[in-house]
Amino acid sequence: MRVLITGGSSLLGKYLTESKPDSVILQSTWFTRYIPTCTYQLNVCDKSQVAYVFEQAKPDVVIHCAAVGSVDYTEVYYDETRQVNVLGTENILKASQDASALFVHISTNAVFSGRNPPYDEDDNKNPVNAYGRIKREAEYLVEDSRSWLMIRPFLLYGYPYPGGRSNWLVTILNRLGKGEDVKLVDDTYWQPSLALDVAQAIWKLIELGKQGVYHVASDDRMSLYGFGLKVVTEWGYDIGLIEPISSSKLNLKATRPVDTTFKLDKIHELGIRLRSVEEGLKVLK
Repeated sequence: MRVLITGGSSLLGKYLTESKPDSVILQSTWFTRYIPTCTYQLNVCDKSQVAYVFEQAKPDVVIHCAAVGSVDYTEVYYDETRQVNVLGTENILKASQDASALFVHISTNAVFSGRNPPYDEDDNKNPVNAYGRIKREAEYLVEDSRSWLMIRPFLLYGYPYPGGRSNWLVTILNRLGKGEDVKLVDDTYWQPSLALDVAQAIWKLIELGKQGVYHVASDDRMSLYGFGLKVVTEWGYDIGLIEPISSSKLNLKATRPVDTTFKLDKIHELGIRLRSVEEGLKVLK
C-alpha cells in the first residue's frame, strides 16, 4: 500500500511515520520546515505542486495533516488560514479522488460548541471561533466526496521534530526546566492524547478499511491544569510550580469552547483504546 502524508513534519506526521506498518510504502510532504524523512516540499494551495506530488507518489491512501493549527492565529489571519485549511484541503481531496485514493482527513474537536458534551461523531457542529468554522467548512467538503475517513483527535502531546510546533507537554516542560511558574487554565476540559497512540489508531482504522468519522482520543477528561499536575508529578517537579487560572483572565484572541469532550464508543467497539495520560507520559519520560 502506497501512502502519502501531507504535513509530514507535524507532530502527528512524525508519529505516523515512526509507527507505519511494514507493508506501507510511505512518502510525505513538508512546507516550511524541512525534515529528512519527508519526500516533497508542497504548498497545498498550489494546484500544480499538488498535481506533481500525486503524479510522483501514486498513493493508494492520502493522510491529510497539513493545516494551520493555531486557534488564535486564525483570528488574526483568517484569510490565510482558510486558504490552507479549506482550499488546500479541497486541492488534496480532489487529487485523491482523481487518483482513486482513500482520503484521510485530520479534523478537530473545535467544530463543536462545547455546550452539550460529550459529543459523538454525528452531533451538530456549531463552532464558537473562526478556526472551528473553517474546519467545519473543510469537513463539509470531505463529507460531500467519496472514499473518505475523517479523524477528530484531541489535544495531542508528544515530542515534535526539532524546530517543530510546540504542544502543551513541551511548553510545560520547557517552562519547568527554566524554573518558571506555569499558569494553566482550569475551567475548560480536554482529552489529552498521546500522539503515538492517535497515529497507531489511524493506521488501524485504515487497515480495517473503515470510512466515515471517528473520534480518536484518550478516555481522560481534564483541564490543562489537571494535565500540568500529571506532568509535574511524572517528571518529579515541585507541584507548586503549576498554578490554576481562569480562562477569563487570559487575553485570548479566540473564544474557547468550555467542554468538547468526545464519546468514544465507536473506536472502543473496534478494540481501539488510547493510553491514559499517566500511561502516555510514562512512555515519553
